[in-house]
Amino acid sequence: PIAELTYDTFHNQIQAVHDQFDGPAIHFDIHGYTSHNIDNWMELGYNIQRWDINDGLLDPNESSIKSLVARSGKPLSSFIAGEDSLGKLVMEEGYRVVPSPQYPKPNTGIQGKYFRGGYITRKWGSLHGGEVDCVQYEVPQWIRDESEEHGERFGRAFARWSRTTISRSLY
Repeated sequence: PIAELTYDTFHNQIQAVHDQFDGPAIHFDIHGYTSHNIDNWMELGYNIQRWDINDGLLDPNESSIKSLVARSGKPLSSFIAGEDSLGKLVMEEGYRVVPSPQYPKPNTGIQGKYFRGGYITRKWGSLHGGEVDCVQYEVPQWIRDESEEHGERFGRAFARWSRTTISRSLY
């Protein structure tokens, strides 16, 4: 009962925020991990399986940014690890991130671990329609431990991506 109430309250709040948008928007789902710290990189999840990214099988209809890709007219690969990717901007802030131009595939790491995003990414992104896209952001422990230093840099990358990539795709 208390778990169900918490779950329902949480998702009702997300719905209330999404209902405020009139048109395209982006939902960032931010998490942390400690389970596979050898690669120690950040992971950006777009609901695409690790093996599909490794094999270059990028289907926008399976992604949580389907609406963004459709509006932009650009290939999904540009948003996953190309010039229009959030990974590129996070990388420019000095971080290892997958996918990105430097690490386009999870198998470029030592462990090759990667989390594609979870329930929130699938439910609240544009996978099943709508104009709100979702990216899950997995952050390693060392960054969370020094969050005052790193938060501004991540915020800058997220803001730049939202301002440039997202706003350009609206027209």
